[in-house]
Amino acid sequence: MERRPSRRHTGVTMIPKDAARLWEELRHREPEEKLEWIRELARNPTPDSIEVLLDVLKQESWFLRDQAARALATLGEGVVEPLIEYLNSGLWYTRTAAASALGRMGLPVSAAPLVALLKDPNRTVRDAARDALVLVCGNELGRFEVAVAIHALPERARRFALDGLATRNSGIAEQIADLMHDPALLGQADRRHLARAVGEDGLRWEDVIGDEGAERESG
Repeated sequence: MERRPSRRHTGVTMIPKDAARLWEELRHREPEEKLEWIRELARNPTPDSIEVLLDVLKQESWFLRDQAARALATLGEGVVEPLIEYLNSGLWYTRTAAASALGRMGLPVSAAPLVALLKDPNRTVRDAARDALVLVCGNELGRFEVAVAIHALPERARRFALDGLATRNSGIAEQIADLMHDPALLGQADRRHLARAVGEDGLRWEDVIGDEGAERESG
């Protein structure tokens, strides 16, 4: 008889030795069993278990991606870098899940990558980036970093970014707009030189701004 994971298992027996093999096994389990594994992996994080949780963000199941994103958000700064890398995934739903996890973490370091995600060609990804940025703006340093990143954009992209934030939280958008006139912030933005109409990813702000601008005018 095939052995299935039990809720009584300890963290030691749940930790994977091989991430790819473990997920291959998990993909055939019932949703409740998969969820229990995800929770246990988050309770006992190791490099292998984190790799599994990150791999779940590539799976087609929204439920599992959401649960993995929630779990990863509890693991601290050690998962920030791989999550930021996942913002460049070729799968739109993986980019969305990574943005969601970064938003739940609310760390200022993710501000600039999330602002860059606002020019993603996929509307769902852009909305996830906006939601995440609102959460990053939950503290003063986060708001400052978001304002620095937006201020460094081309002029039309700034307005696009602020308008998008306003659709999620108008109060946050107003705070960011006010911060963008702060002399201290202006100095930071000038030093960082973050602004590019076309980034290294080859995506153009103008393409996204045009699409959403037309939608808002017709709405």
